[in-house]
Amino acid sequence: MGAFATWLRSRTAREQLLLQLGAFVLIVGGGLFWGWQSANAFRGSAASDLASAQQLRADVARLESSTTAAPPTVTSDGTPRGAATAIASAVGLAPTHVEPEGPTGVRISFGPAASSGVYAWVDAVERAGFVVTRIAMVRAGSGDVVQADASVTARRS
Repeated sequence: MGAFATWLRSRTAREQLLLQLGAFVLIVGGGLFWGWQSANAFRGSAASDLASAQQLRADVARLESSTTAAPPTVTSDGTPRGAATAIASAVGLAPTHVEPEGPTGVRISFGPAASSGVYAWVDAVERAGFVVTRIAMVRAGSGDVVQADASVTARRS
């Protein structure tokens, strides 16, 4: 640093002023460029976050509009098996396998169907007074087509 200070003092007043002015422009210009880069990166990140939020809002609105329909009214024999199969047919699901699970439960499997139908089935089963204790959904095609496997039991008092 001492060598630089000695070199700078050996310059004429005009050269010193030009070097100081150049250093000032370099520092201020670099600071402005850094600030512009930071603001530009923040703007890009904010635009990406906004697009993601708008997509999420559109998805939620689509799901709300598809689930606002009244739950189907079904008649069943009052058992988990009867309610699960009756509600499945009411919401348009086709059970592929139904078997007992424990003393008061039933395990039911559905073939490829829209996931919104499976969600409607779960909602209707819960509203009918039963409990879906387990559900597994696996994508079975493009879009929201899934295969589902669920367990339904009677609600305990």
